[in-house]
Amino acid sequence: MAVVRGDHWVVAKVARRKLKLDILHLSEFRVVPEPEPVFEFEDGQEQPEENLLVQKEGLQEDKRLTGGKRSDLLKAWLHKNHVPLKKLQLAVSCPGVITRMITLPIMASKDLDKLLTEQVEQYFTLNISDYVVDYRVLDRLVEDGEIRQRVLLAALPKYQWETLWSEWEEIGFKPQVVDLAADGLARLYSKLTPNTSKGKSTTELEAPLDLAIIELSADRVEFILLEQGVFFLYSDLEVSLDVLDQVRIAVNSTSKGVGDGQPEEKEETEAMDLQTAKLHAWAKTEVEASLGNVLQSLSEFFGFFAARHFGKSIDRIYLTGDYADLPFIQEIIQSNLEIFTQVGFPNAWRPRFSSRAKPLQKNWMKYGSLYGLAMREG
Repeated sequence: MAVVRGDHWVVAKVARRKLKLDILHLSEFRVVPEPEPVFEFEDGQEQPEENLLVQKEGLQEDKRLTGGKRSDLLKAWLHKNHVPLKKLQLAVSCPGVITRMITLPIMASKDLDKLLTEQVEQYFTLNISDYVVDYRVLDRLVEDGEIRQRVLLAALPKYQWETLWSEWEEIGFKPQVVDLAADGLARLYSKLTPNTSKGKSTTELEAPLDLAIIELSADRVEFILLEQGVFFLYSDLEVSLDVLDQVRIAVNSTSKGVGDGQPEEKEETEAMDLQTAKLHAWAKTEVEASLGNVLQSLSEFFGFFAARHFGKSIDRIYLTGDYADLPFIQEIIQSNLEIFTQVGFPNAWRPRFSSRAKPLQKNWMKYGSLYGLAMREG
């Protein structure tokens, strides 16, 4: 299976049994428009290579685009990784996706499909001919004494879809089903969060059900709200979090250095502690400043939710994605929004990484979209 987010592909082989997920193999691929061909590995070291794709087990590869088409580089990488394209399950994330939640009477599947194919424009205020629309039945509920169904509509910009499909054709495959990464995230967190209407234990009854999921990528942040474990609202925001890469490196380097070497004099230790404190203060300032628009959007997002729930706020915020491990990000979001914030997943859930994929286990919190795709039934 694979999650595609712009020029970033995450491909994995997994095994799942109910909520237990084993990562058997995981590789990442990026195409970055840089003048020199360089591979960047997880330890931050850059190693010049020929203009060839070299598979490094459990390591992330950045391929600098210096010659040939992006699709050619991607096709070569998929081939070297022995990715079975005909069986590849796919989830995509791209800018401009619009979602709608609607409630409809119970009807036959063919009638529902006809309604949401021929008359879907009535549920949108924009020109829907510029979008590709799909839907998913989320659940059933009783409304005014009648059983009805809640349906999620997702509209993806047609030009985005055509670009994706064109590239897939160039590399030689036509996926039968394409999942929306945001829907996969909603699926994952919903499955991992017990539903009080079904659970009986004290733990389940105390579990928060109205959740915010924040997927943090270098150039985009995606927000998903779950109401009682059901998809409620989605939005995204363009950002530039890659400017914080050096902040992360600097803070991590000081953490690794703590306790290294010979015992030091008291004065030296105090000087190092002061230097570390200054570094951490600087890092917090940089991260909080870069998250300014994100925090503002989240505040508005949560205000919208509260206005439709008699003032009730979100119970908990979860962070996932490439930048979920930014220094102090959990503390910053929680203090600004005054909502309990956690990196990762509900109930201390984690997938298990095989020995082959162990090097990427430290990034377990980053692959929420992939885990959500793995939870898809069928």
